[in-house]
Amino acid sequence: MKKHILFLATLGFLATGCDNSLDNVQNQTNYNDDTYFTTVPTIGEAVTATYGLLLYKGLYSRDFYYLMDLTGNEAEADAPLLGDVLQLHDYSYASNHAQINDLWSTTYKMTLRANLVISKAAKVVPVSDAEKTKLQQYVSEAYFLKAYAEFLLVTLWGRVPIRKDYEGTSEFYLSRSSVEEVWKQIESDLKNAADGLPVIYANSATDLGRATKGAAIALLGKSYLYQKKYAEAAAQFELLTKTPFTYDLVKNLDELFTKSPVKNAETVFDVPHKAWGGWGEGSPYYMFGSQEGSTSGKNTLTGRAMEYGWNDWRNVFISDASVKAFTYTDEAGATFVDPRAKNTFYGDAASGGDVTFCDNCTGGVKTYPFAENGNGYRWRKYQPYEYKEKAELPQSDINSQIIRYADVLLMLAESYINLGKTGDALPLINKVRTRSGAFAYTALGSKEEAFKKLMLERQLELVGEQVRFFDLVRWGIAKNTLNAEKKVKYPTGTQLFFQDKHVLFPIPLTEKNTNPAVAKDIVNDWN
Repeated sequence: MKKHILFLATLGFLATGCDNSLDNVQNQTNYNDDTYFTTVPTIGEAVTATYGLLLYKGLYSRDFYYLMDLTGNEAEADAPLLGDVLQLHDYSYASNHAQINDLWSTTYKMTLRANLVISKAAKVVPVSDAEKTKLQQYVSEAYFLKAYAEFLLVTLWGRVPIRKDYEGTSEFYLSRSSVEEVWKQIESDLKNAADGLPVIYANSATDLGRATKGAAIALLGKSYLYQKKYAEAAAQFELLTKTPFTYDLVKNLDELFTKSPVKNAETVFDVPHKAWGGWGEGSPYYMFGSQEGSTSGKNTLTGRAMEYGWNDWRNVFISDASVKAFTYTDEAGATFVDPRAKNTFYGDAASGGDVTFCDNCTGGVKTYPFAENGNGYRWRKYQPYEYKEKAELPQSDINSQIIRYADVLLMLAESYINLGKTGDALPLINKVRTRSGAFAYTALGSKEEAFKKLMLERQLELVGEQVRFFDLVRWGIAKNTLNAEKKVKYPTGTQLFFQDKHVLFPIPLTEKNTNPAVAKDIVNDWN
């Protein structure tokens, strides 16, 4: 694997004094990773650069929502969708797929930068107790981001090379570690992260988006759950339900998904976005390539709202399977339309989808043009249409939720069900359901029945949040579930279906071509 070059978002050097002679000009070639990262503030800059990769190619500026929503059949391709992204819809992608290659590359950049922080911070001598605390925080944040990158690698590619530390960066040709070894590394990194992260930050205005102790605990619990270590997972999730943590569900899902919250009780970890409002402070087309370059400015943008938007670029729409899932039977056997449908998609009254938009616009409420959209259902979640008629530019300020408290409660419920504690899972599922007005279950039934209810609950609550593909794969039902849904939608034609190999992404062609240790371990040019 090639050694990645570390780019920082901003490194400004100010000359002192009034003498402009060459004798006082610092030779910038003197700066390298050993000579620059020697203070707590410069370590902080490296941490910021590590967070910046959440908005890099493959992740939350653009690609990640396509990668996971299309492969998990929560989004379907509309006519404007073209190129590599379209291949995700019919599983025709291969090892040279651009977005998959970008995600692989970005996760390794994240581990590199995190490892640099951890390594260089060990040599910094704080000059005060405040600096000592801040340095520990920075290192813990790096451990969290490193673990998050490793989590994506192991869940999407399985056996992968792992960069355990910065000192080993120059070792080009790492072999693939076993899945068990990767999970062990993730667990270790998250325990290190949790030890030094605060429950909350003193200055919430300037520290938006930073990982907290709760985020590290939640990701550790999720890692245990994915390994089927249910008791360990439950123990971590339970911590988040009591003091010192104060997580709770917001009153309305719109507080999370139609406007950008400054602070809320439900977010455990998210990617904050902000529409900076013009080319002077960053390009709204940042997601298409000017990342970390001289023209990108201070960008935290995502293009999802405009690209998914039915009144904008309309590249995708919500899948028929996702819409149909909101209609099911209640405990008496009667047809029930889940009220979360109205928070999730625009549609008709029968589907439960929202039939109006612009409820909070200056010009007043408008009727959703259902017929003009081919009698179709379109995304409302992560869209701005309740507040303005069009997204106008690809610069959404609706934050990308990575882990939120509803997800934590459902993962805790899943852990309990697998431990045979369906009674303990019941109030957790009901807490999530009743927040939006769905009926509360009086009982979950047998372990098998309880698990089916849990699966439906995760599908409805977390739709469009890049969760379903991971769930279907780890539950071992991806092929049967996705193909059944696709065959209903595409009974004839050229649609390709999910194959056994698709439970993992293909090892990128660039990795195969540059790392012989990995190349010799790839089967059928896939994984």
